[in-house]
Amino acid sequence: MADARIFPLLEVSRAELDRLVVGGIASVELLDGGLTNTLHRVTLAAGGSVVVKHCAGGVQPYADELATLTKLAGILPVPEVVRSDADRHVIVYRWIDGVTLHECRKHEPPAAFASLADPLGRLFAWIARTEPLDPADRWTVAPLLAHARVQLADSRARQRMGAPLADALLRVYAGSDERLGWGRQCLSHGDMGGRNILVQRADGDRWRIGGVIDWEAASTGSPLVDIGSLFRYSARYDDTFVAEFERGYRESDGMLPRDWCRLARQLDALRMIDTLDEVRELPGVFADCRMLLAKLVADLGGA
Repeated sequence: MADARIFPLLEVSRAELDRLVVGGIASVELLDGGLTNTLHRVTLAAGGSVVVKHCAGGVQPYADELATLTKLAGILPVPEVVRSDADRHVIVYRWIDGVTLHECRKHEPPAAFASLADPLGRLFAWIARTEPLDPADRWTVAPLLAHARVQLADSRARQRMGAPLADALLRVYAGSDERLGWGRQCLSHGDMGGRNILVQRADGDRWRIGGVIDWEAASTGSPLVDIGSLFRYSARYDDTFVAEFERGYRESDGMLPRDWCRLARQLDALRMIDTLDEVRELPGVFADCRMLLAKLVADLGGA
């Protein structure tokens, strides 16, 4: 059974969509917006499609996503904003053809997924060179680690994952502050997983990056933050994929530390620990977090 949405789907009338898109509507399709937003694909009578995104998290996620899309237009493959509505927290952007990286992995031949390793490395290197939205904003790992250690010692997170796993994670993070704090300050997408990266067929089994969507959680981070999101489900990526990702990243002048993938996964795990401390009951999400955290500990030799 799927977990309940964080924010309920909004009732959006045809008249509201007519007002937002301009030019006449041929059809409307409700899209999967995860557990948060309400999204519609609107096919225009004159041809082409747009996405109408009602940002459920309020003014700040809406403003952050709009500012990020504006900043990155023409620099990175992000949706082209057609219109925005600050009162309703709505962004209208042009539809990007393709499928998600997640769908490509599940439904296309293995060679198709493998062909994306190098382009993904190059994409992430480009993002790592992008300055944060607020140059004064600073990311440091120390408070994140301190908070995680408190949660692992005594919290809902410890109860939900169990003492053995919590204690193993405390050992994982013992004395790791300096290594996990590696990297320059850069723009961080905040949820750079397989559902937010759109890919397109280039030719045969070769695929390319089509776009990156859902920038509402954009903030300041280190390059390892988004890399950790990508490799959260580490079993989906074999050694060859990881090596090709690294090659593309470095060939695009990206800098990476030794053991970058392990460090990125450790950083990403801090988010899962925080998720397990949620007040809301999200049993499906919690089960996934426990599985991924146990896999991390196992990959690190049981800590």
